[in-house]
Amino acid sequence: MRILFLGDVTGKSGRAAVIDRLGSLKAEYSPDFTIVNGENSAHGKGITGKIYRSLKAAGADVITLGNHAFSKKEILNDMDGCPDLVRPLNMEPLDAGSGWLIRECCGKKIAVVNLLGTVFMDGYTEEPVPCMERLLPKLHADIIFVDLHAEATSEKELFFQYFHKKLTAVIGTHTHVQTADERVKEGCAFLSDAGMCGVYDSILGRDIDEVLRHSVRKEPTHFLPAEGPAVLCGALIDIDDQTNRAVHIERIQKRPE
Repeated sequence: MRILFLGDVTGKSGRAAVIDRLGSLKAEYSPDFTIVNGENSAHGKGITGKIYRSLKAAGADVITLGNHAFSKKEILNDMDGCPDLVRPLNMEPLDAGSGWLIRECCGKKIAVVNLLGTVFMDGYTEEPVPCMERLLPKLHADIIFVDLHAEATSEKELFFQYFHKKLTAVIGTHTHVQTADERVKEGCAFLSDAGMCGVYDSILGRDIDEVLRHSVRKEPTHFLPAEGPAVLCGALIDIDDQTNRAVHIERIQKRPE
């Protein structure tokens, strides 16, 4: 089993890059299952039903979210029409959508869980460790994949170390900066941040000039998404079909030419 994961899709350019190039990525890496984090796909914050369907049509099997999951309020009315959308399990409002799902692929049951970190984050209802502990008995799956949407690498590392014997993969999102700490420990793959799918020449996918005006000159701005060629960042995880444990993880970063 091979799982392809793409990090935070950010704005129009990141969205277009994923839609245009996911097919070629799948042809190159031959994943059996593809997960995409789409929490910034709608103009840099949130997601809409239309964008969800476009990412699904491009080849995403499951779409995860993060702290901006409900920034576009219309998604709250479209959750029933987005069955493969996963929002953070430990984030308000708790009655909108699902924080985990199970899908079948290659004769395996794959559980995809989305959790929110607590360090420098808002909107969470509880810490991810006790939340995951309560969820585990309900996950009757061969493979358990967690998208931990968190700011601090230490919090993601702590979660991985605590659960690595029970999970198949823990991949971090949110910072938009791909880390170089990928590894497999006792059958669990880990990467503290997959990076983003967004404009390469930007500040975390935002317009450089606008961020500088806000931060240096203290001007009020809207933090608009940048425009230009996008980088595609993510990870590829190989899982042994006999043990259902991860055996390899590889970072993916496709910079614009």
